[in-house]
Amino acid sequence: MDVSTLSDIQSESGVIGTLIYHPEFILSTDYLKPQHFYDTVNGSIYWAIRSLYDDGITTIDAYNLSTKINSDSRIKGTFDQYNMPPVQQFVELFKKVARTTQKEYILLANNIVELSFRRDLIKDLNNLNNTCYDKNLSLDQLSNTVYTSIDSLTMQYVTQNDVDVLGNQIDSIWEEIVNRRTADGLYGMPSKYPELNQYFTYEPGELVIVKAKMKAGKSMFLMNEAVHKLQNGVPVLVFDTEMPTRQYTERLISLLSGVEMRRVKNGQYSQDEANRIEQSIKWIKAVPLTHIYDPFMTDESFFTVCKMVKHKTGLGFLVYDYIKSNETSTGDNYNVLGQKTDFLKNRIAGEFNIPVLAAAQLNRQNDVADSSKIDRYLSVSVKWEMKTQELIDRDGPECGNARAVVDLNRLGPPMDTADPNDYIDFIFDGSRATIAEAKQHGSVPRGYDDGADELINGL
Repeated sequence: MDVSTLSDIQSESGVIGTLIYHPEFILSTDYLKPQHFYDTVNGSIYWAIRSLYDDGITTIDAYNLSTKINSDSRIKGTFDQYNMPPVQQFVELFKKVARTTQKEYILLANNIVELSFRRDLIKDLNNLNNTCYDKNLSLDQLSNTVYTSIDSLTMQYVTQNDVDVLGNQIDSIWEEIVNRRTADGLYGMPSKYPELNQYFTYEPGELVIVKAKMKAGKSMFLMNEAVHKLQNGVPVLVFDTEMPTRQYTERLISLLSGVEMRRVKNGQYSQDEANRIEQSIKWIKAVPLTHIYDPFMTDESFFTVCKMVKHKTGLGFLVYDYIKSNETSTGDNYNVLGQKTDFLKNRIAGEFNIPVLAAAQLNRQNDVADSSKIDRYLSVSVKWEMKTQELIDRDGPECGNARAVVDLNRLGPPMDTADPNDYIDFIFDGSRATIAEAKQHGSVPRGYDDGADELINGL
């Protein structure tokens, strides 16, 4: 089919004619570019009008247009190539199809952009058709090429760039704020743990990072939050750089069934426990959970995977375990950590408009490499650690064996990191991958789970 059928010269002439009378209308269609015009001459005249207005010239006449056209050799060459008549004749013709209202003008401009998009889409699809015959490309490379090509094209055609004062938008914005509240007055997705909800919730577009030392339970914290979201009907993607899917599934079944992980592995469990394991497996089959293990996946490939999962399940919550770098140079290592955090916050959480919960590993100095490069991009930082025996004895066994400190918070109040007693108490049972909120040292917290006594007795 001839792509010339995907053009509307009348719309193009109408836009130019309207701008001759109302050049200020151009501000409402900043997304309209000269290359969107099918007719090269029309695109050149539009460029001239736009350039004049950018220069502060609001009188659009034959003289000003001719001067601007002659000032650019490429534009002038276009007119010379087609042996066009004097600009004055064009101006008179364009005036006959001018519109008088901004609304009519925008409709014409949007029509030009839509037709241009269709022509460019056909061009990209033809290129992708040729790419399909490149046998040197792997499936991942081909899939990424397709998504990147389509994403790049759609990003070029954004027509919603109206600039308006806040007062004209406040009603719809306030409605959005109200609608994002949960039934109990929280904002965003609540944490499994009521005490944490006093500091933050998992909001779309935000990144929460849990920092902990090696083998301290950060992965299990992430798993507990993932299960909580699934129990509330939220599709979850868990991306793992450390734990293969089989190992993750063993832990997940242990968490869901309450059967010790070692007995899930070796099969030495009772009939009652076997029934609980079976119910756990049925539950896993029924929920929208995706687990991917790939320690070497690139950011672009990961972005493509997220798009696929978003399309397949609706993806509402992402867990990334964990942020790390394989660089040997200290400086390069710091930069990679910062770039990865930026990627998770702005490209994944931001572009997909979902909450992201990630983990990072603390070093012996209780820090994450050059943490400033990570803290620059995250929304909330939570430091997680196991209590010393001295601290367990001081707080009491009912206050658990682990604690968390919200040390950086852009979504709410942070804790007082200078106060050694400002932390949230948890009960961590690594044998069952279970983390429960404990009685808080000095008080019983809102939402304290008395069922945690079973975990305390098992420790």
